[in-house]
Amino acid sequence: MVVLVIIGIALAMVTLQLMPDNRAALRQESDKLALLLENAQLQAQASGRPLAWSGAASHYYFWKKDDYNDWVRIEDDPLFRPRDLPDGIQIGQLRVEEILLKPGDKLLLNANSIPLPYTIGIGNQYGNMRIVGKSTGEVATESGEAHVQP
Repeated sequence: MVVLVIIGIALAMVTLQLMPDNRAALRQESDKLALLLENAQLQAQASGRPLAWSGAASHYYFWKKDDYNDWVRIEDDPLFRPRDLPDGIQIGQLRVEEILLKPGDKLLLNANSIPLPYTIGIGNQYGNMRIVGKSTGEVATESGEAHVQP
């Protein structure tokens, strides 16, 4: 009987380890976006040229100013190229200093001033995350309500 209990416990542990963590992809994408945003802010400050970020639905883009001072999407940079999120993961609300922006609006990563605090929601059917940009330039991820519409 003891042997059957031990085998049952071992089988349960193996089964749990083999089951995919439905929130892992969400955490990974949130962490990736946080690092990209922090790097874009540093790049803007180092170059003296502003960058911007926009996201809607399941994709996001980085933007730069061209010679005519118009925003153009960055296409050919390996770090700031356009990105599609994995199936089921969506960009939610973007807030800058508690002001709700529309999907597709640009988050300015200014080169010459203190960054404005912002929050980007990202989620899937298994949970929600927030990417939080602070006025110090630090960008972090947090679990919680991300205001993502399915």
